[in-house]
Amino acid sequence: MNVRLPLVQVFFLVFFSSVFSLFVNGIRTDGIPLLAKELDVADNIKISVDEPQLLAITLEQALDLYNNGTVFIDAREPEYFTDGHIMGAWNVPFLFELTFKLDSLQGKESPVVVYCSGDECGSSEDLAYELQGEGFSNLYVFKGGWDEWSENGHPIGP
Repeated sequence: MNVRLPLVQVFFLVFFSSVFSLFVNGIRTDGIPLLAKELDVADNIKISVDEPQLLAITLEQALDLYNNGTVFIDAREPEYFTDGHIMGAWNVPFLFELTFKLDSLQGKESPVVVYCSGDECGSSEDLAYELQGEGFSNLYVFKGGWDEWSENGHPIGP
């Protein structure tokens, strides 16, 4: 094998830099996790919290929050939202606009439920983490999402 060939040099550079970066990430105390951590499921829902929380919730817990007037955010693309959504849910595709609307209407400490299609959809978790990064501290991800909500006959919008 001729190490002077550019393609071989690129391979070695990429290989050794990848191994080195994984090693450094592994020994750091604040390293980036290689696999996403599963959200903890809420035991009970707290409307007011002392420290930030981001938890998964069940259909029953989502319904309780819905009946208490909690804001629901649909993390799906607008065309899916238009086809059907949880009654009263918001679908704001731009994070800046969403954070401004949420903050001005209820503040960053009030509970917010984020959902998407169902268990296999990760958009709700992604949006919840983005909202947490913007300072929102009382976030719930309804893992069953639109599929579970609509299948159980709960209020839906057009």
